[in-house]
Amino acid sequence: MNGSVTGYADVASMTGFGRSTGETLIGRVTVEVRALNHRHLEVTVRTPRSCIHLDPEIRNLVRGRLSRGKVEIFVTLEDKPPEFKVDTDRALEVAKALEEVAGAVGDRVTLEHILAVGEIIQVREAVVSDELTSSILSTASQALEMMVGHRYEEGRVLALDLVSRMDVLGSIAMEIERMAPEVTARARRNMLQALENLDQRGSLDPHRLDAEIAILAQRSDIAEEVLRLRTHYDSFLETLSKGGVIGRRLDFLIQEMQREINTIGSKSGVPGISEQVVDFKSELEKVREQVQNIE
Repeated sequence: MNGSVTGYADVASMTGFGRSTGETLIGRVTVEVRALNHRHLEVTVRTPRSCIHLDPEIRNLVRGRLSRGKVEIFVTLEDKPPEFKVDTDRALEVAKALEEVAGAVGDRVTLEHILAVGEIIQVREAVVSDELTSSILSTASQALEMMVGHRYEEGRVLALDLVSRMDVLGSIAMEIERMAPEVTARARRNMLQALENLDQRGSLDPHRLDAEIAILAQRSDIAEEVLRLRTHYDSFLETLSKGGVIGRRLDFLIQEMQREINTIGSKSGVPGISEQVVDFKSELEKVREQVQNIE
């Protein structure tokens, strides 16, 4: 088995972070995107109440770029100070009317009296316009792309680590394959020894003896398991080289390698192979932990 890989497509981790800001007519919008490991794609969006209608569109942005992971998106809007509009004409009209009343009752008019009438100073309320909507979605898209970029950066590191660990597994598997004939030979020796002990108490049919030895040898043969282990090993590296959404397939191949190495361990009974099986399982578990991070 050869674990060297000269080139492979991008592999994405399921963890990442992205942050982007943008200026709008009513203030600065900031979008943060955080992603963690998850079996499926789970998206949570938190936006200001005035922008909550954008949640479905932001979710669609995520679903268009990711297939797995727990993703949280936080949208904050730093409003600009409110703009005031003073109706000077109305203020003068109100003041004139109040002065007539004040003259009649012998009182005086103050600014407080004028403002109390209302509609003198108006606050221009922020409106979530199409332009603001576009700005928020654009900022969210930029933050998402930054997070995706981080996922691929981490994914490449994971891929290199996996290739290195698969090299270790390949070396162990080659050693098991080298010692495989000893499993059958050991089974034959044990069977012959047992039958020789029985033959001391009576004769045995030579043909039956040969048949029994052949059956036992076949049951102890690990060649098929070693071959399937090699196949799963090669498939793992091939899948890793293709990239894309490969986490689940890699996990499946690990399970299959686990199955084959368990069978080899139970069938062999050869001390040298048993030690190699333990080492293989230990390294395979490390591979499994890393694969849990891959999309």
